[in-house]
Amino acid sequence: MNKLLQALYHGRIPGWDSQIHTTEIEELRKKILHERKCFTGDLSPKNLARYEKLEALHAESHAKRYENVYINAFRLGVMLMCAVFTDDNKEGR
Repeated sequence: MNKLLQALYHGRIPGWDSQIHTTEIEELRKKILHERKCFTGDLSPKNLARYEKLEALHAESHAKRYENVYINAFRLGVMLMCAVFTDDNKEGR
């Protein structure tokens, strides 16, 4: 476990890769794109602009959530690492 924690601490294990691709995620993305095309094809230019603004707001909201999740996960990881190293020092390892 110490080697794993040391590798994480020194940045040899990236814990931030959010580009996980699975067949399920790809299929969901395709369905969303298809529905978006069907939906936006019937909108007036004014309503299409409003819809695009709404989508931009959703994207901004998701980005903020992901940022907060990353910050909290990183903080928890550091706290775990500190706890493990503190216990290691107490036991004299």
